[in-house]
Amino acid sequence: MAKPGHHDTSTDHWALGGMDPVAPTVIITLGPARPLPLACRHAFRLYHAPHDINAAILWAKCREPTAVGLLHPERGQEARVARIAIIGLGYIGGSIGLGLRAAKLRDTEIVGFDDWRSARRAADKQDAVDQIVGRPREAVDGAGLVILATPPASTSELLEEFAPALGRGAAVTDTAASKVKIEEWAGNHLPNGVSFIGGHPLAGDASAFGIDNASADLFRGKRWFLSPSPNASDSAVKSVLGMVRELGASPHFLSSEEHDYVLAGVSHLPLVVSSALFTMLRGSDGWPDFGRAAGETFRSMTAYNSGDPTMTTEIAVTNREQVQHWIDRFVLELNRVRNLLDEEEEEVFKEYSTAQINHAKFLGGDDLDPDAGAQPDIPDATSQMAALLISPRLYDRVRSMTKRSEEREKERESRGRRWGRG
Repeated sequence: MAKPGHHDTSTDHWALGGMDPVAPTVIITLGPARPLPLACRHAFRLYHAPHDINAAILWAKCREPTAVGLLHPERGQEARVARIAIIGLGYIGGSIGLGLRAAKLRDTEIVGFDDWRSARRAADKQDAVDQIVGRPREAVDGAGLVILATPPASTSELLEEFAPALGRGAAVTDTAASKVKIEEWAGNHLPNGVSFIGGHPLAGDASAFGIDNASADLFRGKRWFLSPSPNASDSAVKSVLGMVRELGASPHFLSSEEHDYVLAGVSHLPLVVSSALFTMLRGSDGWPDFGRAAGETFRSMTAYNSGDPTMTTEIAVTNREQVQHWIDRFVLELNRVRNLLDEEEEEVFKEYSTAQINHAKFLGGDDLDPDAGAQPDIPDATSQMAALLISPRLYDRVRSMTKRSEEREKERESRGRRWGRG
């Protein structure tokens, strides 16, 4: 009988991830159970609600094992020679390959494919993978883990092309910035016994192109969202988790629907707004004057236009409904601010002061705890001490804002008396 925390591979087919025993794979050795991390409690709340997933499987996905996925055998993991296939050897795919190569995984072969011959040559020159192949099917043949690092629009066609070559129990993940559509395509094309785990690393420079800009450390310290499909096996999820952790990233679980809703607001909407702002002024009759007057504020606000337009288009189209939702919300907010400008100066000042303080709290991580409750408004002189409970880091900022607000009020009263209004 196996010892607690260990799966006897001679009797437990689950340890093989459900794959045919003759297929290359990774065998997991679990360590002792640990308390469920805070991120996993949120994962249970967000992920379990839309999908009726067995609680035991969710627990297995969220537990932190001693060795997960692709970790080294000397850390307590048994392993066979495993094949990892990377489809797409550009900026992201190349960085994944370089990162996994730098990790010096034992008994693991990393195979790469890209449609562009120049990308294949560059990947070979940089040793981003162990082997370059000429067709997607060659790359995934016998692979236990397949990573799609391609533009979203090409995903469906690629899945359909290489799906017949996938072995039972294989795990397929991607790096696209939208998830619902990708998960739908995976469900349509992947055979039974193959798991899809949507992935999205929050890393990289929007203006960076190609493997020439790739880096083994690109994902270190960055978030990596994971959206397992409802039928994804626990062993497949662990394999993807192992890859993410080997690359130095921090995994976070969200359902594909939750991911697309959130990312449309914080990532996709800024792309749209950046383009709209630049297009509006660039198309005006006075553009030469606007262009000459444009400073760092305008350049920062429109910097997203330096990114790949094909990628931006595909992100917007594959997450169309959520992007449209946030555009509508943004239009309402702009109208609210427009109407606010008709109010007294103090109301306008309070609006922007509140935004500045809340932004500082965001940068400091003070308002990211879902259990923290509502945040207080800008304090007046009598409630300043209570406001200091927000965070010691905000003391100077809150004090400055309070002082400025009081000074403005005194100036207004003085003007009123001067003109006989007080």
